[in-house]
Amino acid sequence: MAAKKTVVRTLVESGFAKVSEVCRAIGLQRSSFYWVSQRSPESIELEREVLRLSKDNPRYGYRRITALMRREGHKINSKRVQAIRRRHGLQVRKKQRKSRRVNENEPKRLRASAKNEVWSWDFVYD
Repeated sequence: MAAKKTVVRTLVESGFAKVSEVCRAIGLQRSSFYWVSQRSPESIELEREVLRLSKDNPRYGYRRITALMRREGHKINSKRVQAIRRRHGLQVRKKQRKSRRVNENEPKRLRASAKNEVWSWDFVYD
């Protein structure tokens, strides 16, 4: 949408066409062209900080990121951190589970030979 706004702005400023004509041609509502964001610079900076901390610490969840932000002196709600992370598709990555080996000296890993095979000896009944 920002790209469309810049196209409309450049064409109108250069005098090629009116706002309504350009908006109709590229499929942009005129109200969208005239709309100005209401976000404050502080809000944008907080979002950047949350994203930076989330990328630096991919194993941290929203609660831990909130704690880091508060330690740095920011006043931020955990729900806001959670919403920012959800909007950008940031989730805590799952740890890869260690797979057991057949023998300590062999590089082969245990594999199931049949569907629903029981691995734990605790559940095997006589």
